[in-house]
Amino acid sequence: MYTLFGVAVACDFPLPGLPESPKRKADIRIVLGTGSPNETGYDWFHAWRESDGELVLACARNSGGHGPPNYLLRFPELADFVLTGDHVRCYPQPDCRGDSLRHLLLDQVIPRLWAHRGHLVLHASAVRLPGGHVIAFLGESGWGKSTLAAALQARGSSLISDDSISLKTTAGGVELVPSYTGLRLNDDSIATLGLEGEDWTSVAHYSDKRRFEPATDDHSQYYKLDSLYVMDEPCPSIVSLSINPLSGAELITTLIKRSFVLDTRDKQCAARQLHDASAVVRSTPQIRSLTYSREYQQLPALCEALMAESTR
Repeated sequence: MYTLFGVAVACDFPLPGLPESPKRKADIRIVLGTGSPNETGYDWFHAWRESDGELVLACARNSGGHGPPNYLLRFPELADFVLTGDHVRCYPQPDCRGDSLRHLLLDQVIPRLWAHRGHLVLHASAVRLPGGHVIAFLGESGWGKSTLAAALQARGSSLISDDSISLKTTAGGVELVPSYTGLRLNDDSIATLGLEGEDWTSVAHYSDKRRFEPATDDHSQYYKLDSLYVMDEPCPSIVSLSINPLSGAELITTLIKRSFVLDTRDKQCAARQLHDASAVVRSTPQIRSLTYSREYQQLPALCEALMAESTR
């Protein structure tokens, strides 16, 4: 039994890098199917594509019966996943390796399932700075979240989560729930940060990134978020670092755009997501824009600026 997003996850196959759960009852159960899923009754309603048009994920919905709908997530030539309530059945293609299946499950499927269960799940990395200040970076894949988190960790910070976090408001502020701590970096980031000697493993057979599970003595499942940094899209013309306060209704839209979603047609989920994003924007103590060139030589100055901000 593992812990992911603060709940117990049971899985038919190993999920290395996830902390064990002390619970005896699973909140989410993952099983390994055989062959292909039965597509009868499913309606394909949404697709996610790369900027070049390549299909990376398609989603279908089956509303038959009297209970909640089932969902079929298809990653072409890799694997299918059938989501029935809190159960996930995996159908990998014959040439889909175990690390690839794990990557799709942990970094794509479960965040969408968790979001569909009523949680605001963001594309963000989070660390706890040496002084205890908890910060998160919101941005798309490839915008440098993992590299920045690793650079801060090398300066004494603790990695909380890489690429996905869940946020909710409480009486004490905004609570951050991590997915898991595994870092995913390209070889150039690994070399620049001096991490070549660590125990890196493959993320997936179709990705150049490598994964590292950093040792940590912090096994907390919940954190109080102190600062949220909204990363600007990388631009070659940016030559200077800037960190500025953010406010306004457009922030709510930004959070929604950078969140995981399963059913784009579910109006109740959309309304709940809007409510939760609005509450997070109102309750987060500090929200800042983060603009900098994605040049490795700027990382030290960026880390110093973020750590200095936490002491103000």
